[in-house]
Amino acid sequence: MRVLQDDALCGVDIMDRLNLKSPGTIYPVLKVLRKRGLVDYQVEVQGTTRKKVYSLTEAGRQQIREGFLRSAKVYCCDASLLLNRTLKTIGGLVEIKRHQKVLCTLESDEVRRFLRGADVTFSYDLNVAPDTYDLALSFLGVGCFIGREIADITDYVSRLHKSLKKGGILLAIEIEKTDNMFAGMFFEDIVGLKESSGLQREELEGILERIGFNATKITSKSGLLYAVSQKM
Repeated sequence: MRVLQDDALCGVDIMDRLNLKSPGTIYPVLKVLRKRGLVDYQVEVQGTTRKKVYSLTEAGRQQIREGFLRSAKVYCCDASLLLNRTLKTIGGLVEIKRHQKVLCTLESDEVRRFLRGADVTFSYDLNVAPDTYDLALSFLGVGCFIGREIADITDYVSRLHKSLKKGGILLAIEIEKTDNMFAGMFFEDIVGLKESSGLQREELEGILERIGFNATKITSKSGLLYAVSQKM
């Protein structure tokens, strides 16, 4: 038997919801879900082997969509929560020093508190002096933003590169591109895009290297890519 990766009911205590006392095997769960019209299967025959391949029905997919969107709308409405989680991750990747010259492309109360003590310039359009900053923090993903074309993002990262002193550090944050079903729902129904935004890890790393950044380390967390690079 094979169950497709995106065809799992996520974030739900399935056993409780289906009134099953003991998991025992996945088959009782699938049987109940099929009886409710949420999943179905096709039999695949390979030689002498027969497999049941389960997938969501349209009703099952719609139920997941409704539950996911309710949760996502509540979660995404709390921008402060999202930003504070992001800043906590940033704090584990770079050190913010007192009087350090920092360029940041997103201005908010949370970011101001995070960068307190540093000499900070906030600029989204990057109309700043070249070879000036010790550290640049850029939320590339805020601009589904800048554009989905690689050339748009490359141009923006190039301007960040010019703003840094030699040896300066860039921490660039980008949405991690995925074909996951839930990511598709989020971008289509919450953000209003017809396709998932963001970059794959290799794409982001390639952009940074072509522009002249070195020693890139990319961390993936909660759907975001955090790339730390040094200007050569």
